[in-house]
Amino acid sequence: MHRTRLTLIFCLLCLMGFAQKKKQAIVLPPPLFPATGLDYAVLEKRMACIYRNKYSPADRLKFFPFNQNRTVMLISFEPPDLRAEIIYTDTTKAPINTPVEEEVYHTLLEKKQKLDLTRIKEKKILSALEVDKLTDVLYNFGYTSTKSYKGLLIAESEGYMCYEPRNAIVFLDENGLVAEYMEICFECYNRKESSEKMKTGQFCNEKYDLIRKYFYTAGIKYGTNKDVH
Repeated sequence: MHRTRLTLIFCLLCLMGFAQKKKQAIVLPPPLFPATGLDYAVLEKRMACIYRNKYSPADRLKFFPFNQNRTVMLISFEPPDLRAEIIYTDTTKAPINTPVEEEVYHTLLEKKQKLDLTRIKEKKILSALEVDKLTDVLYNFGYTSTKSYKGLLIAESEGYMCYEPRNAIVFLDENGLVAEYMEICFECYNRKESSEKMKTGQFCNEKYDLIRKYFYTAGIKYGTNKDVH
């Protein structure tokens, strides 16, 4: 009887040990391996642009800010002069005016303000048909695939560190004031949007070049001609 009890206890202990090992095997995370160049090559292919006729012309006009503003304009402009002469006056002593060179950014695009036409090189107010073509580029071109690969996720390229914008898509309100805008630097593959609410579509790898070609075809040559810039 004593031996039978020992045998039963031994069997129970073995079963508990097996169950614990099996449970541990389930909860342990899978081994992590560093991504290889081949892995990133797969992601690069998935980040390429592909045309999908997903949104109709009516659907595309429902995206902000196209649904809020009827006047859409393409512009080109000189990069801002970041150096300006500032006069400082020391009020604690005798008046002393000292010219000092300091970085100053004179904003061209500012919401609820009129455009300074003296700084604009080219402008093009888009017709309904031209707006349709622009929204087609923005919203119907996207990533070839958005699925993750070996735990790696698709992410928009950050472009280059430089930023000298020469072009923009500007949305004007009923009073002719700047309502929203997307400032673009085609050289650096970078942009600045006036609002987080703006829906600009997926910026797959070729999206900047697609928009640049649209500008060029619309007659905006400055900042879009690769032979010049």
